[in-house]
Amino acid sequence: MNELQLVLLIFALVVVAVMVFLHYRNQPTPASKGRASKSVRPESDNADSVEHRQKASHALNEFGEGHIPVSNKTQARFHAQSDEDVETVPENQGKLPFGDEFDDHEPAYKPRIQAEKATKESAETQNRAPQHFVLEVEDLKTLDEVGPIGAAGDKQPSFGKPANTPVTESENKLAEVTEPQVFAVMVMGSQDFAMDALNKSLLGVGLSFAPQGIYVKKDTLGKPYLHVANIMEPGTFPAMEEERFSAFTTQGVVLILSLPTSVKAPAAMNDMIMIARKVSQRLNGRLYDAQRHLLKESDIQAMRDAAIAYETVGI
Repeated sequence: MNELQLVLLIFALVVVAVMVFLHYRNQPTPASKGRASKSVRPESDNADSVEHRQKASHALNEFGEGHIPVSNKTQARFHAQSDEDVETVPENQGKLPFGDEFDDHEPAYKPRIQAEKATKESAETQNRAPQHFVLEVEDLKTLDEVGPIGAAGDKQPSFGKPANTPVTESENKLAEVTEPQVFAVMVMGSQDFAMDALNKSLLGVGLSFAPQGIYVKKDTLGKPYLHVANIMEPGTFPAMEEERFSAFTTQGVVLILSLPTSVKAPAAMNDMIMIARKVSQRLNGRLYDAQRHLLKESDIQAMRDAAIAYETVGI
């Protein structure tokens, strides 16, 4: 017997053993037969159970959809809750037909209310009527007739002075000082000034050449407040670009200060005097007034005092 035959024999024995085991397993045992006999009930019991099932099914069908059986307490609680959902109206409470409570019934007294409202609106309309006022002017006067002070009824403050006080001489002088004033200082030498040297001297003291052909001193905002012109007609200087600039000469220059100006009067006067002195020193010249009289220290101090007085009156 070879190996193949031995394997086939073992396989056949295993198959036979499995078939025998399955055969005995499918046969019922005596214990199972006894339980089967005990489970058999009489026909009367089956009939009663069928009747109970029909009653239970009918009761469940009354609730609508089929569901598991419920107890009597649960059914009683369910019916009590459904009764509470029903709206009950007391007998002594009035009832309205459905939809009547939403109807808008106009009151019987509405015409009287409308009449009163119309009367009130008409009265308010009359009260709101525009009121016209007529302005009557008895006497009309022009500004020339009234004068520069103002209307005839305007009162000027007295500042503690009694009425009808005569005007003093000092007040008259102060009024004269507040008027525009012009101061002039001339710088001349024994010989004519060459334009080249004069231009360097004027530019060196802070002056600048203006398009008008003169030199000016400007404030911090660029406004000229001091002018330097030629004392010879027409009072202008040639520009550096002109051909006659190098050959041009003049007898002197004049510094002109007009008050009031953009700079305080004392400061402007001090600038004019200092510039005139510096130019005269650089060109070997001397200072003169508008009448070509030699200026003294007393004359220069008088000019400073006049500028201070002018500024004081302005304040």
